[in-house]
Amino acid sequence: MKRLIPTLVLVLLCIGGFWYASSKDFFKEKPPETPALVAVSKQDVTGYTIKNGDTVVEMEQKDGKWVMTKPSALPLNDYEPGAWVDSFTNAKKEKTVDANPSDLAQFGLAQPNQEFTVTLKDGTKHTLSVGDPVAVQGFYYAKFGSSPEVFQLAEMHVTSLAKQPLDFMEKSPVKLNYEAVRSIAVDYKGGKWTLTKAETDKKSYEANWKLGDQEVKGADASAYLDKVSFLTTDQPAKASAEVKGLDQPDLRLEVKEADAEGKETAALYTGKLDGANVWIAKQGDAWAFSVPAASVQELADLPKTKAAEGAAAGDAAAPAPAAPQDAAKEQK
Repeated sequence: MKRLIPTLVLVLLCIGGFWYASSKDFFKEKPPETPALVAVSKQDVTGYTIKNGDTVVEMEQKDGKWVMTKPSALPLNDYEPGAWVDSFTNAKKEKTVDANPSDLAQFGLAQPNQEFTVTLKDGTKHTLSVGDPVAVQGFYYAKFGSSPEVFQLAEMHVTSLAKQPLDFMEKSPVKLNYEAVRSIAVDYKGGKWTLTKAETDKKSYEANWKLGDQEVKGADASAYLDKVSFLTTDQPAKASAEVKGLDQPDLRLEVKEADAEGKETAALYTGKLDGANVWIAKQGDAWAFSVPAASVQELADLPKTKAAEGAAAGDAAAPAPAAPQDAAKEQK
């Protein structure tokens, strides 16, 4: 009997292993991956159109750069225009609903509310039409090109394609290369300060900086760089020539940066207060950005804010004064 024990153990291990593999579908053939709706090279795409309700966005690639031609020109960020093409080429159908429907209206595809079209170098166009939501949450009815087939399209694909003009726009008026920054000078409504990098051979967060005559550690200096870098807008940019008063600015922001050889260049940004916003433009640049005046004020007040935070932290760390002695004990 003892001789059979190892054999029984081995049999049990084999059974257990087979059961585990079966539960993990190791023996089931994986279904083939659903192909993309269209196989095109990103480099062959010269333009695309987004029809999203009443909004139409047209993009064209000129000299290797994307430009918005409709509804109007805007300064574009470096990521979104190209990422949209990736979203289009990665779109896949979930399953066929009707291979040859007699009535597209029942799917919202007779006059689609959303259409996404790419144009290739040879003039070929590919259009993805999106209709009504499917009863199953998270999907839409869709069709591609001239094919009559209606299929389900995941909502995530629709969301990644249904972009608005502002989704493509650059929203930061000031671009900083933290390691290249040598100084930042701010002057807004009487609030003035200059931050200068004292140790130019070190990383920005490791170096000592100077705020006026006061020494500032790298970790604290990062808060000043962040505040400048995080100035953003949620409104369409407009031509800087259309902003009145930039020659008599309420804000002056100068950023000095150095290249790898140590050569310094200065960029001057001016801003004009307009109600609750400040229009900011880089000198010589074509675009101006509307930034909340409260954000600009926070930037100008940052040294005072940091000083107050430091004083509060010091007060909190100070030991509490000794309690006065009991009057009776004092009499003794």
